[in-house]
This record gives sequence, C-alpha cells and structure tokens, in this order.
Amino acid sequence: MLKPQYLLVAIAASWLSTPARAAEQPLAAATIVLYNKATSDSVQLAKFYAKQRGVALDHLVGLSCSTEEEISREQYDKTIANPLREIFKTRRWWTLHETPNQEESVKASSIHFVAVIKGIPLKIRPTADYPGDVPGPDPVRNRNEASIDSELAVLASMSHQISGPTQNPYFQNFRAIGDFQDTTMLLVCRLDAPAAATVRRMIVDAIAAEKSGLWGRAYVDAAHNTSGGMEVGDRWLDQITGQLHKVGIPVVYDETPAIFPDGYPMTDCALYYGWYAGAVAGPFTRSDFRFLPGAVAVHIHSFSASTLRDPNANWVAPLVTKGAAASLGNVYEPFLQLTSHLDIFNDQSQHDQ
Repeated sequence: MLKPQYLLVAIAASWLSTPARAAEQPLAAATIVLYNKATSDSVQLAKFYAKQRGVALDHLVGLSCSTEEEISREQYDKTIANPLREIFKTRRWWTLHETPNQEESVKASSIHFVAVIKGIPLKIRPTADYPGDVPGPDPVRNRNEASIDSELAVLASMSHQISGPTQNPYFQNFRAIGDFQDTTMLLVCRLDAPAAATVRRMIVDAIAAEKSGLWGRAYVDAAHNTSGGMEVGDRWLDQITGQLHKVGIPVVYDETPAIFPDGYPMTDCALYYGWYAGAVAGPFTRSDFRFLPGAVAVHIHSFSASTLRDPNANWVAPLVTKGAAASLGNVYEPFLQLTSHLDIFNDQSQHDQ
C-alpha cells in the first residue's frame, strides 16, 4: 500500500544512491522539477537543481499557486493537480486511453520522478463532502487531509477518491525503475527547508556523498515504550541496528526511555533514527552540532514535518538545518500504523547502495 497516501511527506536531496552521472541518462529524462512561479527562491532553486542533476530545462514545470504551506483541496485541484495534468497531456508525458464511459485514463507515463521545490505548498487541509469521495469506516480510510507530495504520487489516477490507501507497485521491489512496465505512480521527493541556502547545500552534499561515499556512525535512539502497541516503533529501530551491523556500519544504540541527552558526544553522525519526542531535542539543539555532509536523519513523530519553515519546529526542518541531506516525516497525524516503517526504509536504502 502507499501508506499513507495523504499523510507522508518525504524530504530528500537526491534520488538516494543514484550516481550523479547515471542520473543524467536515462533518469534525468524521466524527471520533472516542480516549482512555484510566485517566489523567486523557488524559481532559482529549480534551475540550480536541474543544472546539478542534468535535467533538461523543458522539464522544469512552473505553477502559479499559493505560497502558504497549507492549502484547501479546492486550491490543490485548481492550481496544482489540474494544471499539472494538462501539462502532462500537452507534453505527451502520458499515454492516454479512453474508457468505455468516455473518460480518460493513463496507461503509461514517461515521467517517473518529481522533484518538488521549496515554494510549492506542503499540505492539504481536510475537506467534507468531496464529490466522488467515499470515506471508509476506519481511521485508515475515513480521512482526506494530505501531503502535496503523496497526492502528486497518484496524479495519474484521475480519481475523486481522496480517502484511503493506494497500492504501491514499488514497495519492497528491488527492480530498476526501467524494468517496470506501464507504471503511472510517480516517485516524489521534496527539496525544502527553512532557508533556500539550506536546500542548495542539501543538493550539493547529496551529490558529493554519491561520488565519494557516506562515511560515519549511525545513532539509533529507541524509546523502550510498550504502552498501547507502541513497542512496534522500537522493533523497527532494533531491526535497523541489526541491518547496519551486517553491512559494517558502526552503530550507537540507545534503548533507554530518554532520548540522547543534550551533552551526548554525537560525533561523525551520518545516520540518525529515533523517536518519540514532539520537538527537536538532545544534541541537535546545540549550536555546535552538525551532521556529516550527505547524512540521513529521521525522527518518528506524528507531526515531524507539519511545517518546514521554522528551523526549530518539530523535527524535519531542524534536522536538515543542522546539516542532514535527507529526512522524512508526517504533515498530519498518521497514527503509528501509517507511519513510515523505518526498518523497511533503511533496508531499502541498503539494497540501493
């Protein structure tokens, strides 16, 4: 399943582990860079990313949309989804098919990747009585608040069903993208941070790490929480520790209820996985703390990515501000069962190396 279709936002500076030269062809030809015409930072960052990644200028797609992080479903449809669908049709990035009831469906897409640039809204607030939507009876299927990124992933569905999960053909599938036939689901990442300079640094650091490797320690911070089914989060982190040991990455594993304390000497940090604090804390609040260039850092929390504009709010924005090149998080409450399974995320990353 694409879990959650409407609750997850990914922030990444590159298609993880894709060498810069390899990205130039053929992956760059399957990539578009989405930016907001209304903000100069978005325009300039889109051009910078495209140049660094070898993405053709005609694959830069500018939209005129809100500069606010949170928008309505109506705004999303009117200023993002519908204009973008028309661009896909006009530029023949989609192979279209007319259904028996004379509706359009997408059979195949020549675009597989979308890099969403700072300036594009972050999330879609919930709406009531959306025409064509049939909410389900449980928390997985009865909510329609969304991250923009997750909604873009299913842009080709043309569906008015905005509540509930969607099958993800890429999930735990280790085939190359080019080996998938007629796949229309888009792989979306976001290049976003409180400052434009941070986004530029994320791009540069990711490319440098691809060329020379990412060397350092992993820090895994479990919570030892067994209340209300919360132990599954610790199980993910315990699995990560074993995965990293197998590939020879030195790991510092803390399974005490408290998070790493402020004074903990978290040196040479290349990977960080942790939970469960509501706001950035511990060593990451120190003025002298920096991740190694190219680092990946994730902290599980229901609202870890509810804003990306405040370098001190929640988790994702502070982590990338402190030097991480990639992170992921939630823009709305996903509950633990719809939170990204970090053991699978880490295992997938190791397979991609």
